[in-house]
Amino acid sequence: MHDNGVYFGIVDSIIDRILFEKSYQKTVNVAFGQLAVDGENAKYIYHFNTDPKSKPKLLEDGSVDYHNLNAYEKVKKDQLIAEYVKETEGKSGRRVDGVRLDAKNGRPLPAIRGKHIYRGEDEVTYYSDTDGKIEYNKDNGLITITDVYVVSGDVDASTGDISFTGNVEITGSVRSGYKVEAGGSVEVNGVVEAATIKAGKDVMLKSGMMGSGKGMLIAGGNVEGKFFEQANIDCGGYLHANSIINCFVDCDDEVELQGSKGVLLSGRTRALKGIKAVNIGNDANVHTYIKVGLEPKMKRTYKQLSVKKNSLLEELQKINDAQKKLNELQGIPGLEEKKLGVMRLKITKNTELDEVEKELDKLTAQIEEGKVAKIIATNTAFRGCSVTINGISCHVTEDVRGVVFMLHEDKVIMSTSSR
Repeated sequence: MHDNGVYFGIVDSIIDRILFEKSYQKTVNVAFGQLAVDGENAKYIYHFNTDPKSKPKLLEDGSVDYHNLNAYEKVKKDQLIAEYVKETEGKSGRRVDGVRLDAKNGRPLPAIRGKHIYRGEDEVTYYSDTDGKIEYNKDNGLITITDVYVVSGDVDASTGDISFTGNVEITGSVRSGYKVEAGGSVEVNGVVEAATIKAGKDVMLKSGMMGSGKGMLIAGGNVEGKFFEQANIDCGGYLHANSIINCFVDCDDEVELQGSKGVLLSGRTRALKGIKAVNIGNDANVHTYIKVGLEPKMKRTYKQLSVKKNSLLEELQKINDAQKKLNELQGIPGLEEKKLGVMRLKITKNTELDEVEKELDKLTAQIEEGKVAKIIATNTAFRGCSVTINGISCHVTEDVRGVVFMLHEDKVIMSTSSR
């Protein structure tokens, strides 16, 4: 074999078989080369949809769902988003004449570039460092995670409903029947129609809302807009606008109507700390119902929480007494388990007590603020308005200019001394 230049890949068992079987005058392969195997290039395994599609879903009844389009991909804080698979080395080969066949090693990839991404301790896994929207750029491999979701244009059949953990910015309008939900704030440049907007924080409308009696706006924080018409509004902060017409408003802070008209007309508006407007009602004597200060349910809730707090304090005292007795005992089977059970119960009750005390502190502050709530019309409060302060009501029977409604000795009085 060597005389013929064959030095590699000789299979002795084949040669032995040929000799044993006396298979002469036949061509038989008795030596085999080994091909070189190139190494595999490094790659990333992505744990999110890198190419979300906003396709409407066909429903069982034959209609098409244009609300849940999944036009973008959401991630949570500390969520695994990618894994790096390292490149492998090539495995060289050899010809039967012994000549080496070189192989190429796999090529590495650079680290992932992007915003709000961190690498794990193993240096091959990548995670999101915030809740938000994730985007993948195929051209440069850049991954971007942001807590602001920008809708370029209207929220309508082209986008479907929007649900996002961070802030949402809408450059257009929100059309009737669609929903926008955000864990943060919502900002809309256009008009909100008979739609639903829910925000964990503030809502800012550069224009306003025409709810047609069906539109709903719920905000954990403040609400601002030029106008609100036929809308249902619930906000945990203040509400500022140029006009509120025929709306149902619940506000845990103050409502203020500004601008040249600053009108509050028709519907029902409730604000804990007070209401200030240029004009309340109009010269057509359209009924306008206004309510400020404390709600009866707030007082009931305060009493219920106070009773619960006292009950928890009594339970904790009994638990402390039980702990003391258990600590004095020794050598009883299951004693440690009993001690552990009492300790767990104590932790649970202390947690409940903390939550109750936080709610009581919040209600106490609201009650103090509600006690001094006022209603102010800097220009005119028109005949036909109904005013309620801390549960005590009065009706405006004639137009009054520059008036302040306040509570005095369990009566609603009107003063023109303050503007």
